[in-house]
Amino acid sequence: MIVRMLALFAAAILAEPVSYDLTPIRLQAGVNPVQDIAGDGQNGSISLDWRENGNAWAYDIFMVRVGGSIATIGDKDFITDQPHTGEDAIRAVRFARGKHAGKSTTFALVADRKIEEAVPDPAATTITIYALVANEDGIGTPYHFVQAKQLHSKRRYCNAHMALFTELRLPLPKSYDGLSSPDGC
Repeated sequence: MIVRMLALFAAAILAEPVSYDLTPIRLQAGVNPVQDIAGDGQNGSISLDWRENGNAWAYDIFMVRVGGSIATIGDKDFITDQPHTGEDAIRAVRFARGKHAGKSTTFALVADRKIEEAVPDPAATTITIYALVANEDGIGTPYHFVQAKQLHSKRRYCNAHMALFTELRLPLPKSYDGLSSPDGC
Protein backbone atom coordinates (compact mmCIF):
# COMPACT_ATOMS: atom_id res chain seq x y z
CA MET A 1 0.00 0.00 0.00
CA ILE A 2 2.80 2.43 0.91
CA VAL A 3 4.65 1.60 -2.31
CA ARG A 4 1.49 2.27 -4.33
CA MET A 5 0.96 5.61 -2.55
CA LEU A 6 4.56 6.62 -3.23
CA ALA A 7 4.18 5.64 -6.88
CA LEU A 8 1.00 7.74 -7.21
CA PHE A 9 2.68 10.68 -5.47
CA ALA A 10 5.73 10.42 -7.77
CA ALA A 11 3.47 10.24 -10.83
CA ALA A 12 1.61 13.36 -9.69
CA ILE A 13 4.87 15.26 -9.21
CA LEU A 14 6.18 14.17 -12.61
CA ALA A 15 2.91 15.20 -14.27
CA GLU A 16 3.21 18.77 -12.96
CA PRO A 17 4.44 21.27 -15.55
CA VAL A 18 8.02 22.41 -15.10
CA SER A 19 8.00 25.88 -13.53
CA TYR A 20 10.77 28.43 -14.03
CA ASP A 21 10.96 31.97 -12.75
CA LEU A 22 10.84 33.43 -16.26
CA THR A 23 9.28 36.69 -17.38
CA PRO A 24 8.26 36.51 -21.06
CA ILE A 25 9.52 39.16 -23.46
CA ARG A 26 6.73 40.13 -25.85
CA LEU A 27 8.14 40.88 -29.30
CA GLN A 28 6.78 43.06 -32.09
CA ALA A 29 7.93 42.84 -35.71
CA GLY A 30 11.20 44.75 -36.08
CA VAL A 31 13.79 45.67 -33.46
CA ASN A 32 12.83 45.23 -29.79
CA PRO A 33 15.21 46.99 -27.34
CA VAL A 34 16.10 45.03 -24.18
CA GLN A 35 17.78 46.81 -21.26
CA ASP A 36 20.68 44.96 -19.61
CA ILE A 37 20.10 42.07 -21.99
CA ALA A 38 22.84 39.79 -20.61
CA GLY A 39 22.89 40.97 -16.99
CA ASP A 40 26.17 42.88 -17.27
CA GLY A 41 24.85 46.36 -18.04
CA GLN A 42 25.01 46.07 -21.84
CA ASN A 43 21.80 47.00 -23.61
CA GLY A 44 20.73 44.99 -26.59
CA SER A 45 17.86 44.05 -28.83
CA ILE A 46 15.94 41.14 -30.28
CA SER A 47 14.84 41.57 -33.87
CA LEU A 48 11.87 39.71 -35.26
CA ASP A 49 11.50 39.44 -39.03
CA TRP A 50 9.24 37.33 -41.25
CA ARG A 51 10.53 35.32 -44.20
CA GLU A 52 7.63 34.77 -46.60
CA ASN A 53 7.67 31.68 -48.80
CA GLY A 54 4.20 31.99 -50.32
CA ASN A 55 3.26 28.63 -48.79
CA ALA A 56 2.93 26.93 -45.38
CA TRP A 57 6.70 26.99 -44.83
CA ALA A 58 7.31 30.71 -44.13
CA TYR A 59 8.95 31.48 -40.79
CA ASP A 60 10.11 34.06 -38.27
CA ILE A 61 13.80 34.97 -37.95
CA PHE A 62 15.07 36.10 -34.55
CA MET A 63 18.42 37.86 -34.12
CA VAL A 64 19.81 38.95 -30.75
CA ARG A 65 22.30 41.81 -30.37
CA VAL A 66 24.30 42.76 -27.30
CA GLY A 67 25.78 46.23 -27.73
CA GLY A 68 26.94 46.22 -31.36
CA SER A 69 27.54 42.47 -31.63
CA ILE A 70 25.27 39.62 -32.70
CA ALA A 71 24.90 36.85 -30.12
CA THR A 72 25.15 33.36 -31.58
CA ILE A 73 23.09 30.30 -30.78
CA GLY A 74 25.00 27.17 -31.68
CA ASP A 75 26.92 28.06 -34.83
CA LYS A 76 24.23 30.41 -36.15
CA ASP A 77 23.76 34.18 -35.99
CA PHE A 78 19.98 33.79 -35.72
CA ILE A 79 17.26 31.33 -34.80
CA THR A 80 14.07 30.52 -36.70
CA ASP A 81 10.71 29.10 -35.80
CA GLN A 82 8.62 26.80 -37.98
CA PRO A 83 4.98 27.80 -37.63
CA HIS A 84 3.79 25.70 -40.60
CA THR A 85 0.08 26.64 -40.85
CA GLY A 86 0.02 28.19 -37.36
CA GLU A 87 -2.43 25.70 -35.90
CA ASP A 88 0.22 22.94 -35.93
CA ALA A 89 3.49 24.79 -35.23
CA ILE A 90 6.50 22.48 -35.52
CA ARG A 91 8.99 24.78 -33.79
CA ALA A 92 8.20 27.68 -31.46
CA VAL A 93 10.75 30.22 -30.24
CA ARG A 94 10.15 32.53 -27.30
CA PHE A 95 12.33 34.84 -25.22
CA ALA A 96 12.17 35.55 -21.51
CA ARG A 97 14.11 37.16 -18.66
CA GLY A 98 15.29 35.09 -15.73
CA LYS A 99 18.34 34.04 -13.75
CA HIS A 100 21.15 31.79 -14.92
CA ALA A 101 24.05 31.00 -12.58
CA GLY A 102 22.66 33.60 -10.15
CA LYS A 103 22.68 36.40 -12.73
CA SER A 104 19.79 38.06 -14.57
CA THR A 105 19.87 37.38 -18.31
CA THR A 106 17.81 36.67 -21.41
CA PHE A 107 16.69 33.17 -22.30
CA ALA A 108 15.70 31.67 -25.65
CA LEU A 109 13.15 28.89 -25.24
CA VAL A 110 12.72 26.55 -28.19
CA ALA A 111 10.09 23.81 -28.50
CA ASP A 112 10.67 21.32 -31.33
CA ARG A 113 8.09 18.73 -32.35
CA LYS A 114 9.57 15.59 -33.95
CA ILE A 115 7.30 14.98 -36.93
CA GLU A 116 7.05 11.30 -37.82
CA GLU A 117 4.34 11.22 -40.49
CA ALA A 118 1.81 14.04 -40.85
CA VAL A 119 2.54 17.51 -39.44
CA PRO A 120 -0.80 17.83 -37.58
CA ASP A 121 -0.32 14.51 -35.71
CA PRO A 122 0.69 14.55 -32.03
CA ALA A 123 4.49 14.44 -31.81
CA ALA A 124 7.21 13.99 -29.20
CA THR A 125 8.46 17.44 -28.23
CA THR A 126 11.80 18.63 -26.92
CA ILE A 127 12.11 21.98 -25.16
CA THR A 128 15.58 23.50 -25.05
CA ILE A 129 16.30 26.45 -22.78
CA TYR A 130 19.26 28.63 -23.75
CA ALA A 131 20.81 31.35 -21.55
CA LEU A 132 22.57 34.41 -22.99
CA VAL A 133 26.07 34.70 -21.49
CA ALA A 134 29.33 36.51 -22.15
CA ASN A 135 31.82 34.42 -24.12
CA GLU A 136 34.70 33.81 -21.71
CA ASP A 137 36.80 31.91 -24.30
CA GLY A 138 37.94 35.01 -26.18
CA ILE A 139 37.27 33.21 -29.49
CA GLY A 140 34.09 33.95 -31.41
CA THR A 141 31.39 36.47 -30.68
CA PRO A 142 31.47 38.33 -27.35
CA TYR A 143 28.07 36.86 -26.34
CA HIS A 144 26.35 33.59 -27.09
CA PHE A 145 23.48 31.41 -25.95
CA VAL A 146 24.42 28.27 -24.02
CA GLN A 147 22.11 25.37 -23.38
CA ALA A 148 20.89 25.64 -19.79
CA LYS A 149 18.43 22.74 -19.85
CA GLN A 150 16.68 20.34 -22.18
CA LEU A 151 13.32 18.74 -21.43
CA HIS A 152 11.69 15.83 -23.24
CA SER A 153 7.96 16.14 -22.71
CA LYS A 154 6.01 13.07 -21.66
CA ARG A 155 2.98 14.42 -23.53
CA ARG A 156 2.85 14.50 -27.33
CA TYR A 157 1.90 17.88 -28.81
CA CYS A 158 0.17 19.08 -31.98
CA ASN A 159 1.49 22.62 -31.53
CA ALA A 160 4.92 23.66 -30.24
CA HIS A 161 3.51 26.86 -28.67
CA MET A 162 1.18 24.74 -26.54
CA ALA A 163 4.20 22.75 -25.35
CA LEU A 164 5.80 25.96 -24.04
CA PHE A 165 2.49 26.96 -22.45
CA THR A 166 1.82 23.59 -20.79
CA GLU A 167 5.37 22.65 -19.80
CA LEU A 168 6.83 26.07 -18.87
CA ARG A 169 3.66 28.08 -18.23
CA LEU A 170 4.66 30.69 -20.81
CA PRO A 171 1.62 32.58 -22.09
CA LEU A 172 0.54 31.82 -25.64
CA PRO A 173 1.50 34.42 -28.25
CA LYS A 174 -1.25 36.79 -29.37
CA SER A 175 -1.07 35.18 -32.81
CA TYR A 176 -1.70 31.64 -31.46
CA ASP A 177 -3.92 29.81 -33.94
CA GLY A 178 -4.09 26.29 -32.49
CA LEU A 179 -6.61 24.46 -30.35
CA SER A 180 -6.91 25.38 -26.67
CA SER A 181 -6.49 21.83 -25.32
CA PRO A 182 -3.36 21.18 -23.18
CA ASP A 183 -1.63 19.40 -26.10
CA GLY A 184 -2.93 21.66 -28.88
CA CYS A 185 -4.66 18.67 -30.58
